[in-house]
Amino acid sequence: MPPITLTPAAREALHDEEVVFFDWHLTGLCCADAGEFSVRPLRRSRLPRRARRLGTDLVYAHPTAFAHLAEVSVTVDCRPLWRWRRFTTDLPPDAGLRFCLGRPL
Repeated sequence: MPPITLTPAAREALHDEEVVFFDWHLTGLCCADAGEFSVRPLRRSRLPRRARRLGTDLVYAHPTAFAHLAEVSVTVDCRPLWRWRRFTTDLPPDAGLRFCLGRPL
């Protein structure tokens, strides 16, 4: 499994008992179901039961996101915006659509 890397800024931005969670959002596209990724901090106690660990103990993913990300190397960063934390990845903005159409990165 390729690594999911957290930058030092992303590690520092996580509070105690928080992990990075890759969520999957369904979007309808023509006749096919497609989706997109989002990444956010989430307390371990709030993780969905079906969440799967992705690489380190600090990164989890929705089952559909896991299926797409299990073979990809991803870097997660955090860019603070005032008092908010914005977690970002080095995935292209249309990564979910690419995976659904069979055109991985």
